[in-house]
Amino acid sequence: MPDALKWDTRLTVMLNGIAVTPIDSFNPTFNVPVQPLHSLEADNVAHIVQPQAFTFTMAVKAIGTAVATLTTMALNSTAFTIAVQEAKGNDWTFNSIAFNDCYITSVATTIVIDGVPTTTFNCVCLQAVPALPG
Repeated sequence: MPDALKWDTRLTVMLNGIAVTPIDSFNPTFNVPVQPLHSLEADNVAHIVQPQAFTFTMAVKAIGTAVATLTTMALNSTAFTIAVQEAKGNDWTFNSIAFNDCYITSVATTIVIDGVPTTTFNCVCLQAVPALPG
């Protein structure tokens, strides 16, 4: 029987190579639009590839100074990086993937009666660099 998956790493917001905070949830959306091109003689004779867009939503626990730091980064339009790296094992799809030139576009906080409040950040990423295992 294969070993159970071991998730020994986390996504972390990095600013100038320094960890700002771990991310509790990460929901990426890749948009790679392709538009069919038609002519007077036929349909779908070619296609036009439009610019790619990568956005994501991340949630962070509102503990300590992490949310204040990220909110300041949002207000100042400060670029940051999110890095995923394999700690050990071979159960990751990618050896590493780097999200560079990320910017926060909006911030929303959820207050709960019991438990830690969570802040959700909507972001855009200008460069995603995956490295496949191999």
